[in-house]
Amino acid sequence: MNTFMSESTAPPPAPTQERRNKPLSSAVTIALEIYFQQLGEQKPDKLYRMVLDEIERPLLECIMAYCRGNQSKAAQYLGLNRGTLRKKLKAYGLDKIPDPIDANSS
Repeated sequence: MNTFMSESTAPPPAPTQERRNKPLSSAVTIALEIYFQQLGEQKPDKLYRMVLDEIERPLLECIMAYCRGNQSKAAQYLGLNRGTLRKKLKAYGLDKIPDPIDANSS
């Protein structure tokens, strides 16, 4: 059964083993199910971009906090090059936190 097509407005079910093993995936699934329920008869627009924007900013915020502002470490953990990370941080207005590596090189 496709859970996206569910007409029910009941709260999401209790966590299953799959949800415990993949909490991020489960959270996205639940959020999308709620989104589709709230759409009613409206059609989604630019859904892919909306989901990426909703996920990417908190991902960047969390990884930068985890790495204590170290962009080199954050880029490595994300599997991005540092330039790409800087571009993404700037796009979300998260580039105000100084990179400790850059601060030490001055």
